[in-house]
Amino acid sequence: MKPFVELEVEKLIPGGLGLARRQGEAILLAGVLPGEKALVELEGRVRGARRGRVERILEPAPLRITPDCPLYGRCGGCDFIHIDPAAAHRLKSEAALGDLAGRAGVALELVESPRRERYRARATLHLGRDERGRPAVGFHDHGRRVVEAEDCRLLAPELLPLVTRLRAWAAELPPAAAGAEISLARGEDGGLMVSLSPAPGLPWAALEQLPDLLAGLAPNPAILARPRANSPLWRLSGPARLTAAVWPEWSLTLRAAPGGFTQINPAVNYLMVRQILALGGPARPGDQALDLYSGLGNIALPLLKSGWAVTAVEESAVGAAAARENGRRLAALTLSRGRSEKVGAGLVKNGRTFGLVVLDPPRAGAPNLAPALAALRPRRIIYLACHPAVLHRDLPALASLGYGLTRLLALDMFPRTSHLEALALLER
Repeated sequence: MKPFVELEVEKLIPGGLGLARRQGEAILLAGVLPGEKALVELEGRVRGARRGRVERILEPAPLRITPDCPLYGRCGGCDFIHIDPAAAHRLKSEAALGDLAGRAGVALELVESPRRERYRARATLHLGRDERGRPAVGFHDHGRRVVEAEDCRLLAPELLPLVTRLRAWAAELPPAAAGAEISLARGEDGGLMVSLSPAPGLPWAALEQLPDLLAGLAPNPAILARPRANSPLWRLSGPARLTAAVWPEWSLTLRAAPGGFTQINPAVNYLMVRQILALGGPARPGDQALDLYSGLGNIALPLLKSGWAVTAVEESAVGAAAARENGRRLAALTLSRGRSEKVGAGLVKNGRTFGLVVLDPPRAGAPNLAPALAALRPRRIIYLACHPAVLHRDLPALASLGYGLTRLLALDMFPRTSHLEALALLER
């Protein structure tokens, strides 16, 4: 048995882990709060720091509450439900972005989610084995086992009956079916979509049962399946598009194809888009905006409706096709399919300039884009980061090229978890 040590938590770091020290060595702890004392079992080192497992909280912080989910600590999902909900967003935002705001001399602005629960319009379930080796559909624990949930407080209510019926369906599957992924999504018009990426051992006959199994949960639920790795999705029933957003304010309805990216929290997505339009400012006559990593047009199309002529760049064939469909009647939209880095360099070579550049890269960020962005000479750059740590890495390069951070917003896209979305405005 490893020895236990008593540690005091100094602060939270990006990602919501607690930082403690022992004899000068950094030790990272899950499920703790600043100022708490905990009895800890020391574990192995990860990236220069040692991990620790909390055996018991010896002196709890005033903000600690009792988690309201029986799966807390087992399921790999909600990792911030031991904190007073009124303070959780501020704590994780300051941990992720406080230093960045402080160095720039700007206030860290918090954008709350209208819902702290039942906000997820999409989720990925895993078909595998539970702790007893039985067939199960649910979420991964901190390893690779599947944890089944009678109720998940994050899921939109319309998705819960899907989970219940899929659990009954999975109980009859052979062991070789383990490993499949099941994506659930609720459309803003009430539609439901289920798409499966099966393991080789999942019988096609079992997939053919799904339309009848899920009948009645929505007027015409869409069910799609990938018969083998890297093959296209086959539509078993229902439409091949999901309504990702309905925005009367801009006379827009955005639809997404299976496998296309959509934000999981539609209410915060709407607030985010409104913030981007406000940060971008009013378009001047002839003003051009560039939307990099544009996906299905989530940002590009509201920008266009607000008076900008927009060039949207998307690498994914699925995302580019959705954007083309969503913007097919909008003449001031130019769509370009390709890597944002490559297309951006081509625009520089062609002497293009833009009044505004918006970028919404994946978790890896945009580490090599700064020279091209500066060469496009926008008045403003808006950087949307689903992994806020990339801002600490990418913004200094833009600062060296003359773009300073003037606004920094933390959007609570993922309540009850340590994750958030960050929005940075840089001005020349």
